Amino acid sequence: MMDVKQFKENLLLYGADMHQWPEELKKAGLKVLERSPEIQVLLKEHEHFERLLKARRYEEPANNLAERIISASRQQKAPFSPGSFISALLNEFHLPNPALAALSAVIILVLVIGFVIGFSNPLGSSVSTAQEETSLQAFLYDEGDII
Repeated sequence: MMDVKQFKENLLLYGADMHQWPEELKKAGLKVLERSPEIQVLLKEHEHFERLLKARRYEEPANNLAERIISASRQQKAPFSPGSFISALLNEFHLPNPALAALSAVIILVLVIGFVIGFSNPLGSSVSTAQEETSLQAFLYDEGDII
């Protein structure tokens, strides 16, 4: 007994004209077709689809199609550069000019504040030079031996 899935597969393989199907599949398909309204609708839709395909006319390609394909395949992308990457990235964001200027000003301000804070409080400023010398001597002399 043929089910809906098998009928669909055979319909795609052999077409909507069931008289063109192989003999054993044709008999099973006709039996299922008589019993199932779902398969009858499926067969009608496929017949309509095949009529549309047959009614469609062939369109000739343009004369320069081959040249366009070849020239498009020969075009190479520009080599990667950070400047082109940044400009492509900025082109993706479409901000109005006042908003872009405000955003630039905020970024510059944050960077300047970060540099000022970073240089005004260098790392290790709380450690005195005497402690640094002691730590260096303790590192170089391990239990009286020079490393």
